Amino acid sequence: MAAHGATEGTALAGGDQCITNMDEKREKMTGRLQKREEERLAEIERKRTERENASLKHEKVDYFTSMFAQEKLKIELKLDLMENDGDVDKSKVNHHFDEISHAVQNLQKFVNDSTMFLPSYDIKTAQENVEKLQSLISTKREELLPKKKFAFKARKKNSGAPKKAAEVDGGKKVSDMAQVISDTAKMECSVSDKTNETVSLDANTTNNKDVGLFRLTGCVVKITGAPSAVHVSDLKDCRVFCGPVPGSVFATNCVDSTLVLSCQQLRVHTTKNTKFYLHVTSKAIIEDTTGVEFAPYNWSYDGIEEHYKTTGLDRNRNNWDDVDDFNWLASDKHSPNWTLIPEDKRVQQWDV
Repeated sequence: MAAHGATEGTALAGGDQCITNMDEKREKMTGRLQKREEERLAEIERKRTERENASLKHEKVDYFTSMFAQEKLKIELKLDLMENDGDVDKSKVNHHFDEISHAVQNLQKFVNDSTMFLPSYDIKTAQENVEKLQSLISTKREELLPKKKFAFKARKKNSGAPKKAAEVDGGKKVSDMAQVISDTAKMECSVSDKTNETVSLDANTTNNKDVGLFRLTGCVVKITGAPSAVHVSDLKDCRVFCGPVPGSVFATNCVDSTLVLSCQQLRVHTTKNTKFYLHVTSKAIIEDTTGVEFAPYNWSYDGIEEHYKTTGLDRNRNNWDDVDDFNWLASDKHSPNWTLIPEDKRVQQWDV
């Protein structure tokens, strides 16, 4: 009887263990099914969020395109309405131009604020349209209010022999030189054709004006004040220092140079081996450019705080390390065309 009772007890214990194992398996199976269901629901939510974000982004792009076209048309109409009637009231015309320039600056800001969701092509197209508007303003201003330009000009050299008909200015083709003259004429303040010189442009010269630097070699240029825009082209082995610019800085064909700039937007074209110490409130854009390096803006001079107030440029917002390369479309890899200057390699204090 005792043996029979022990056997029965063992059987009951084995039955309990079997039930326990089944319960554990059931719990594990339930846990796996629950986890799978949670993952399925999470995937559904992720896809829904992606669809909503894509739709929202599309709506933002559509809104930008519509608003940009409207504001651009308003500016063009205002320019078209301005005609030269001979004896014009210069103060009224200047005021009208100031209003139009302010509208273009607002349009530029609208572009800058929208770059976070706009495709690169749309950014490029919008920026090109803003540049065309700025050029139209300069052309129309020159047409209605012609005046003697402030410019540093290169001293003419008389070699004693006439140049060939197809060549001017040291071998430049006539067509190239015509473009150079056209670009310079649009500037209200320009420095051109200098070698190994130091040039300073103060606020009285640059405030609210387009400033141009063209064909300089081995020069140091200091721009203080609040120019409306700065155009830099064909610089070699130069150093440029510039105070706050409420609009854009355009750099083209710069080689082995250093540009210390503060602006709303920077556009760089066909430039090589050049360093930028930058304060930019939107982002830098490069195109057909290689070997450029970036570091934070670190130039100062007496009066710079007042110039920042005049321009409205936000000192606390600096996207110096956010660079958009229009020639590099891979989003998962860094563009090889630009890099950041290591901290131990940056110039800490400028001797200008």
